[in-house]
Amino acid sequence: MAWAPSAVWDDATSQFYVFWSARTYAASDTGHTGTPSLDKIRFATTKDFKTFSAPADYYALGDTPMIDQEFQYLGTSGHWARFIKNNSGSHVFEETTTGGLFGEWSRKSGYVTNDHPREGPVSFPDLQTSGLYHLWLDDTTTGYIPYQTSNIDGGAYTKSSYTGFPTGLKHGSVTPLTQNEYNAVLAKFPPA
Repeated sequence: MAWAPSAVWDDATSQFYVFWSARTYAASDTGHTGTPSLDKIRFATTKDFKTFSAPADYYALGDTPMIDQEFQYLGTSGHWARFIKNNSGSHVFEETTTGGLFGEWSRKSGYVTNDHPREGPVSFPDLQTSGLYHLWLDDTTTGYIPYQTSNIDGGAYTKSSYTGFPTGLKHGSVTPLTQNEYNAVLAKFPPA
């Protein structure tokens, strides 16, 4: 099991941290015949996506399965939000830190939304409104549902109201484009 992989660049060490959800077996259980651990977040590092460090645990609570972690950089060194799915309740919670990826994290009260099932978080800043962040959560029955906040450190999200939001989108990511990149995509795939 290697679910929901994501990569985060770290300027301080000039490498990527690659995260994914996994269950693991005891080192002595080479045939994987025993009981695996609960879902947890693992990581490895790479500079080239060809050679990786040995994997290690990143986030494991022991009594609660956790999957689908995603990070959001918040603009200043060490300041991050992360979103993780509690796999026993199909809810996503948020934590923030100013201490970097391996710093101390503070969990926001409750869940991002009480709507469920939700998983596969994708977070990105609005390109036009400073301080506005979007969070897409995958409703496992219908696809992504957009949420937003103007207080990402506070963890208060509301459903976004967009007409024409595409349906059927599942686990993924959002990548901002430069104007030149956007123009090239538009030229290659003009609107119907």
